[in-house]
Amino acid sequence: MKKFLCTVLILIMAMLLFAGCRPNIIEKPQEEFEVNIDVDRNTEATLRILVPSTDGGQEEMYIKALEPGFKEMFPNVTIEYDRRAISDDKYVESISSAIASGEVPDLFYTNTVFYYYLVSQNCIISLEPYYTAEADRYNTTGGQEGLNLDADYYTSFFDMSEYEGNRYVVPRSMDSVVTYYNTEFLQAAGISLSDERLISTEENPFTWDDLVSLCKDVNDFIVSEEGRQAGYGSAYALQADFDWEAVFNALMESYGSQAFDENGNVAIDSPQTTEMANMLRDLCNYNGGRIVRSNTSGSSFTNGMTAFHFSSQGPSRMGLNEEIKESFNAVPFPLIGENPKIGCGFAGWGISSTADDTTRDIAWQFLKYMISREGQMALINAGLATPSIRIDLAEEKQWSKGYEDLNLDAWLQWEEYKVSSKFFVNQDPSATFDILSALQTFMRNLVDPTLTGTSVKSVEMCIATAKEDLSEAVQG
Repeated sequence: MKKFLCTVLILIMAMLLFAGCRPNIIEKPQEEFEVNIDVDRNTEATLRILVPSTDGGQEEMYIKALEPGFKEMFPNVTIEYDRRAISDDKYVESISSAIASGEVPDLFYTNTVFYYYLVSQNCIISLEPYYTAEADRYNTTGGQEGLNLDADYYTSFFDMSEYEGNRYVVPRSMDSVVTYYNTEFLQAAGISLSDERLISTEENPFTWDDLVSLCKDVNDFIVSEEGRQAGYGSAYALQADFDWEAVFNALMESYGSQAFDENGNVAIDSPQTTEMANMLRDLCNYNGGRIVRSNTSGSSFTNGMTAFHFSSQGPSRMGLNEEIKESFNAVPFPLIGENPKIGCGFAGWGISSTADDTTRDIAWQFLKYMISREGQMALINAGLATPSIRIDLAEEKQWSKGYEDLNLDAWLQWEEYKVSSKFFVNQDPSATFDILSALQTFMRNLVDPTLTGTSVKSVEMCIATAKEDLSEAVQG
């Protein structure tokens, strides 16, 4: 799961306020429309795809990996890339500009958080008519044609873009947070790789207590004379973006904490939140506080100066092959309590509500190819699947090329515990980013006060501030 919109989110809203209005909204599209899943292969069309311009070309690489196979199916379809000035802090502004200019793309890139905003702006359509048509085709042909999500896919990732009973986005890969660990670092700290705390099975799952215990052992080593002499005196036990929604949402839900109750009222000031907050504060303060907020690149982990690291990246996309390829492994995200949750999400595409009938059907054909076995194999061969959302390819572990010796089940275990961030869904979509910003600030206040430019706040003060920020977010 790529962390998206986790940086300078406040700037987004500032830009919108400066403009004096919220972004332009497309007139509400038809809720029902005719679909054609039998598109003639000779159809001529241009498919315009909006991709982020500041992600190193990553999403564009996905599309280009799919182009050859799709062009074999539809040789007269031209794919164009919309590369207007899109970055994490300008995405909303860019969409508003596109709507105003009439230059709306046919496929929108989106993720676990952003889809909700796109739906609210009527930018993307419900995909239910296509899912229904494909399921009917599958049933009438005995599985020879059409799609059967329930049989062939991890359907939870499709359901993550659900709003009011409709799914809006087709995911292109499966993003689950896992726990990487540096084997060389742990051994230097006297921790055996066969330590039962590092084992994750049905009978012996990897838990938060295991992680905390291991981090404390690592911290003891870091501050010791032995640790300093071994070159680990400036290292950290855990590199974790606690303000990443995939992490803090899993923590909050595991403890039973929530930002809002079922009626949409702020509910952050609960005993469950206090318990979670005290746990984090105690961990961060242990033995000198050898914990670090990471950046997206995971550089502290890849340079060998962190023992544990939360990430949703597959091993082939972590940049580990050069730095520490022989010195890392993985376990699932640690389970917490009796109702554990694992953070996960999606990145994928939704179809524009402004696309004409032909283009809309072609766009669906592209998304259908993207999640087909052939399309997913194209992503795998390009080293881009993390892992495949298809059950067969995920379990075959083909997405792990070059890393077959890793504990690849870390990405696949505990499917029943995986959740996406939904803390903003009961609120006005225009408040999404302010809500996210409030929760991120809350976690930063707990974990790393230096980033806020303030002194350390008590847990009670952190929660009180979060309550105020969330109230302002939904009232604003």
